[in-house]
Amino acid sequence: MNIAMTGGTGFLGQHLTGVFTRQGHHVYILSRKPKETEQKNITYVQWLTEDAAPEQELPHIDAWVNLAGQSIFGRWTEDTKQQILSSRVDSTREVRRLIHKQTDKPDVLIQASAVGIYGTSGTESFTEDSPTSNEDFLSHTAHVWEREGQRIEALGIRTVYARFGVMLGEKGALPLMVLPYKLFAGGTIGSGDQWLSWVHVGDAADLISFAIEHDSVSGPVNVTSPNPVEMKQFGKAIARIKHRPHWLPVPEFFLTKALGEMSLLIVKGQRALPKKAIVEGFRYTYSDLGFALSHLLKNRNAV
Repeated sequence: MNIAMTGGTGFLGQHLTGVFTRQGHHVYILSRKPKETEQKNITYVQWLTEDAAPEQELPHIDAWVNLAGQSIFGRWTEDTKQQILSSRVDSTREVRRLIHKQTDKPDVLIQASAVGIYGTSGTESFTEDSPTSNEDFLSHTAHVWEREGQRIEALGIRTVYARFGVMLGEKGALPLMVLPYKLFAGGTIGSGDQWLSWVHVGDAADLISFAIEHDSVSGPVNVTSPNPVEMKQFGKAIARIKHRPHWLPVPEFFLTKALGEMSLLIVKGQRALPKKAIVEGFRYTYSDLGFALSHLLKNRNAV
């Protein structure tokens, strides 16, 4: 199978590339800065630059995975928020242009999104059947991102909207969450009662591969563990595995001051459940938080 992927040089993209190549697929990674590789089943294709013409380099593509977009980590200024939003819109529109150019359309598109589309809640649980929200920047961004994906779906392509939770791995949010414990300053963030909808990066990559292979999977899919936890449980699990104290509370107002709007990812929370993945028969490797964190924190020096 020929798989085209945007965002392939990122955290999740690198894991996905490994999954796809081990399965024998050829991965075409679209990048502003393509590089040479000795791996025969990986090809880098330049895109989103003035002299790029990816439509001339891509063969027939069986599946597209669109993960491109500026990282959400860091303080959100107005300029940053505009870049986060426009990077997702522009890349998705370019994917549509490239698909439209091809005579033979792909069988499936995996369009990245986020569980932030449901908004935040301390009491509700959200599945793919739940109504979405447009109450804050994250939910608005996810709405706009999915709307652009719907324009590709309208070409007659099976489309999966991968609504990612907080992804745990050697990069991304986990190192930032572990750092206070390394400094013996870890503790409950905010009230501690807010929900964290998390997923191990290995399960996230496997679920995307599963969605590509199973024609019955379409529409929104919550890419989260079936076992979300409250933030205080998450912190205590880190403390236990790292053999560090869990004692220094981090007040909500401090995070809001330090991170601005981005703090809502941590201090508000939501309980998103992967109903569709479970119904379709996907099997998680890291459904248990303790097992997932043990794998990441004990076996990887990067975290």
